[in-house]
Amino acid sequence: MAETVKHEESFEFQAEIKKLLDILSHSLYTHKEVFLRELISNASDALTKMRFHSLANHDYEGKDLPLEIKIDVDEKNKILTVSDSGIGMTKDEVVQNIGTIAKSGSLEFIKNLSEQAKKDSSIIGQFGVGFYAVFMVADEVRIRTKSYKKDEPAYEWRSDGSGKYFLHPVEKESRGTDIVIHLKDDEKEYTDKSRIQEIIKKYSNFVSFPIIAGGEKANQITAVWKEPKKNVTDEQYTEFYKFISNTEETPLFRLHTSAEAPIQFYSILYCPATNQEIYGFKKLDHGVQLYSNKILIQADCKLLLPEYMRFIRGVVDSADIPLNISRETFQDNRIVHKIKSILVKQILTLLQDIAKKEKEKYETFWRQFGRIFKEGLHFDFENRDALAQLMRFNSSTCADADGLISLKEYVDRMKPEQKEIYYITAVNRETMEKSPYLEIFRKKGIEVLYLIDPHDEFLLTSLIEFEKKPIRSADQANLDLLKDIDKEIVDTSSEPQNYDDMFKHLLKTVRVVLADKIIDARESHRLSDSPCCLVNPDGVPSVHVQKLIQMMDKDYRISKKIMEINRKHRMVQNLARMNENPGLQQLVEKIVLQLFENASMQDGVIYDPLSMVPRLNELMEELTKAMLGEGKRIIV
Repeated sequence: MAETVKHEESFEFQAEIKKLLDILSHSLYTHKEVFLRELISNASDALTKMRFHSLANHDYEGKDLPLEIKIDVDEKNKILTVSDSGIGMTKDEVVQNIGTIAKSGSLEFIKNLSEQAKKDSSIIGQFGVGFYAVFMVADEVRIRTKSYKKDEPAYEWRSDGSGKYFLHPVEKESRGTDIVIHLKDDEKEYTDKSRIQEIIKKYSNFVSFPIIAGGEKANQITAVWKEPKKNVTDEQYTEFYKFISNTEETPLFRLHTSAEAPIQFYSILYCPATNQEIYGFKKLDHGVQLYSNKILIQADCKLLLPEYMRFIRGVVDSADIPLNISRETFQDNRIVHKIKSILVKQILTLLQDIAKKEKEKYETFWRQFGRIFKEGLHFDFENRDALAQLMRFNSSTCADADGLISLKEYVDRMKPEQKEIYYITAVNRETMEKSPYLEIFRKKGIEVLYLIDPHDEFLLTSLIEFEKKPIRSADQANLDLLKDIDKEIVDTSSEPQNYDDMFKHLLKTVRVVLADKIIDARESHRLSDSPCCLVNPDGVPSVHVQKLIQMMDKDYRISKKIMEINRKHRMVQNLARMNENPGLQQLVEKIVLQLFENASMQDGVIYDPLSMVPRLNELMEELTKAMLGEGKRIIV
């Protein structure tokens, strides 16, 4: 393919460059198509330099040339040409920038600018390195370039990427650079106009200069994240969201922000209106795209936002991120982590503002994304206080299961003597409303948080406290802190004679019968309507959490509990009297066992259904005999 040219000079690549070239051209990039991204990025650099020089100098080649990039295809001869009307190169610059891998023309350019000028220059890329990606698809590459400097001749550089490159003068009328790519036989797809436009839209859609592919402008979308907020309408924001998210829905809210120091970056982030994870889809991929001066670097950058914000969609653009040689990963993540820290705090601040001023919108957000968002309490210790303020729960004061309150609202409503925040976990609100654990709280008018999602208990126990108020499960044994709230006068007039002794005897019987099932049996000070309940010792997670642990660890056993018995309940009083009759001991034991099973079922645990059913049948048989007068009189 190469032809001998008069006055052509031959150059040898350096030894280390020869070794690198094969890696650069075959193994560096994840997808071959990125070669076009690199060439467009380099062309954009050249145009940016030209724009800068045109402001300071008035004597240069091609004053009337429009600043643009052109891409032409020759399907018959398998040739792809990328042209720009940028700054161009002299012979020495070609040797320096193109002939040397990892030589950064852009960095050299910036070094020569004054400190003030740097603020006006927006250049990315490692020109020499990115260019060599073209050899993934090319048999030979020719570069024809003419500098913007007056009276500088044009030159052509050519190479097949093997070990040499050649340089010779050439006729070229206009300023700029043409890269002529002779494609390999199996890379014919890159002469397809629609394929070229597809790649441009994927990687280079927001380049500042027009990209003309096949006679049509291929980059149509404005990079709204770099526009001043006052210049962007709601319609433009929404259209941009639809474009990057490939959806027709309107986002719930957005955050358009930028920073100049110590790190410069621009971003626009959106919260979708619906959460696809809710509807059974796989776990959401991260939706924030990383750009460097409007060139796509990563489509789903996982380092810019934490996992609990994976539903956020948008763009972050920073020229300060040091890219590795392929632009596809980062050399130094400290800058990325700093950007991440800034963005997280800005998102949390925005959510707090929405929660305060637009309660309905925030509740919509929480119902959609709360399940994901609250994961942050487990992992984001730096922002734990802010996250705690944003958590929402149903509670006993809510009118229905759809009601939501914040921990702050709970604390503001606490009784003056109340020292703790209480919660209960169950499969649904209806089950919680019937729970014996709530009887004392309902009686004393104390609000209880309703946790339908068992993971919420992990969340609250990891939080430990809120505004110095300890957080405690309603089914824990120690309720001493409730004693001073709304003290009640205990009425013992309906109790049988010598009931204190009978009740103590009953507790002993319960301890013996349930010796292998409970930790202890004692009088309850929390029950008013139920005969008994099972409570956890302090520090033990609820049964619902233990069941989750059991699902992950089959050898895990549900912890034993303390059985609390309500001495005021009529059935308990009858049982205590029966317990004084030696002839009724077997029946008393069956009833005690059934009371334990009933209390366990209220916790969602069934220990021994095969024994429970026969026992219930025996108890019903005794009851029917008593009712017919055939058995012993059970209730005295």
